[in-house]
Amino acid sequence: MGILKDVFDEAEDLAVKLHHQPKGYAEAALDTLADIADSIGCGSVLLCSGTAAESRLIEEVDGTDFSHSAMIVRLHGHPQLYVWTADTVDKMEDQIHKEANPDHPGTHLLMLDEYLANLDKYYPSPDGSTYRFAVARLHGVDIDEQRLWSVMYHYDGTPFPPTKQEFLHWLEGQADIDCGMLNSFCAQMVANTYQQMGWLSSNHPPNHYNPGSYAKTAKINKEMVGPASLQAPQYFRL
Repeated sequence: MGILKDVFDEAEDLAVKLHHQPKGYAEAALDTLADIADSIGCGSVLLCSGTAAESRLIEEVDGTDFSHSAMIVRLHGHPQLYVWTADTVDKMEDQIHKEANPDHPGTHLLMLDEYLANLDKYYPSPDGSTYRFAVARLHGVDIDEQRLWSVMYHYDGTPFPPTKQEFLHWLEGQADIDCGMLNSFCAQMVANTYQQMGWLSSNHPPNHYNPGSYAKTAKINKEMVGPASLQAPQYFRL
């Protein structure tokens, strides 16, 4: 186990050194979340570029700018946006109210604007950089809100795996070995939700996917069911 930890530590150090922001990225020129909120439909994928060494390793392995993914939820056409996310945040109230502790980590439904505004505080950057955000909009689906709520309620409170287990489960997924849903990393929960809703094929288990999978829309759209598709990610700022 010590050898494996050393390998991960060295890989993370290298990923931090190799990291750079996307070419042409200019935060000040981006639309704000408020500018684009009305155009974000339920089921769209939130993509985040984190700042920790673990995040940089995830981005480097997949060759994208993203280390975290989650699903944006809008219910009954209400303007409030929520985020269905699997992570270690334990200081925000789960809007599903299933667990005895409303501020639990793992899988939960949180207020999107509050979530994004606090990520840099919850996950402080070791080098002064800040989170980047993007959205891949979901199109071609009619949202069955009753089914979606049932799926979220069922998986609410699913624990988030330790980092090393997260990577091992993802590696198993590359061989289409289903690790199950006793715990779940972020992209796994998004894929599981998509499959449960009938938007994504079950050709691969949920742990096959990583955050960058939802940014590579030309590839993942070949696995989407019927007219369902994801648009290319759009960066935005708060």
